[in-house]
Amino acid sequence: MEHFGPGVEVDLAGGQLTVRMHGLDTLLAFRRTVKVPLDHIRGVVVQHRDRVPQIGMYFPGIAVPGVLYAGAFGLGDDRSFWHVRRAERLLRIECVPGAEFRRIVLQVAKPTELAGKLRPVLGAYVPPESI
Repeated sequence: MEHFGPGVEVDLAGGQLTVRMHGLDTLLAFRRTVKVPLDHIRGVVVQHRDRVPQIGMYFPGIAVPGVLYAGAFGLGDDRSFWHVRRAERLLRIECVPGAEFRRIVLQVAKPTELAGKLRPVLGAYVPPESI
């Protein structure tokens, strides 16, 4: 388990990716953990916040544009989980259709470093908008 802040831990164990929130971040995101089976993940990428697909309506979640996005956003197959404050570079974990979330978007202290640790297991994701 590695702490990559703010208030976020990311772990690969037991055949799943686990994202844990701590303290106030648990309240903001309306969840303590997000767990995704490894076979539900298409890959990871680090992107500028302007390049990540926009979020939909939030429930349950909090959105203060430019300041904080925390919780679940969107509906159906376009549902995503965000835990982002003001960072410009974000870790995007893209999931397969039918998974609980289509994508998980996290603000972490060192997104490129974390992506490098996750890619050998989860693979790299190349967003269609960048091709």
